Amino acid sequence: MFTFRVTNDYGCTSLRSNVVTISTPGIPTLIITDPAPVCFPSTVDITTDTITDGSTPGLTYTYWEDSDCTVEFETPTNARGGIYYIRGTTVSGFFDIKPVVVTVVPPPVPNAGSDQVLNYIFDTQLNASLGPEERGKWQVIMGTGKIENDSLPATTVTGLSLNENIIRWTVTNDVCQPVADTLTITVNDLIIPTLITPNLDGKNDYFVLRGIATLGRTELLIFDRRGVLVYKNSEYNNEWDGVDQKGNPLPADTYFYSIRPANGHPYNGYIVIER
Repeated sequence: MFTFRVTNDYGCTSLRSNVVTISTPGIPTLIITDPAPVCFPSTVDITTDTITDGSTPGLTYTYWEDSDCTVEFETPTNARGGIYYIRGTTVSGFFDIKPVVVTVVPPPVPNAGSDQVLNYIFDTQLNASLGPEERGKWQVIMGTGKIENDSLPATTVTGLSLNENIIRWTVTNDVCQPVADTLTITVNDLIIPTLITPNLDGKNDYFVLRGIATLGRTELLIFDRRGVLVYKNSEYNNEWDGVDQKGNPLPADTYFYSIRPANGHPYNGYIVIER
């Protein structure tokens, strides 16, 4: 870049000129640095100096949609994702053309998976979704739970509490703002029926303890109104259908049970047999 003055034959000298660029013949140096990715719906201004920083000074830049520079890019200050082309031309008409890559990243869509309802079960599998170039993190925000690996979309949670446990799955792609979804895991207490109707119709035929799988080895004792033991099973597995110890059907009446699990406290209550 230069300035100049002009002196005529009479010795008069002009004022200093504006700065002018005098280029050397030949293809100029054109350096293109791709802009940092942005999050949709943001756009990128590819006319900023940082994109052509380091190029030959004084170039005139034009912006194109094709490498042959036949289709002018009309909105270079609001470029959406794609490949565009910048032509840098010297004052002498020499030029170079190079691509610039604009990356517009879609925001992540978090999906923590479906809500779950467990019957006296205190651990389960978490199954979230995670897109390419995304990272996620689990966090318990209500209730309790120990997450085996809080950065994996598919992992195990243990130590849940009775009733509602809310777990948040937060996703980021390092460009857009983090977004989150929540998963509610409801743990029901041990469900013990108060009525069985062992008539082989497929409904309430058995004394089914929902959640028995978590109790470990479980003993079931059944007593009649007088307190006489009429049935005992040291490894109960939801198969009692209102019979006595010899397999004979018990009369329709109210009976009393004692459930003694290896894990947890005993449960006592009543069960009605209707026939």
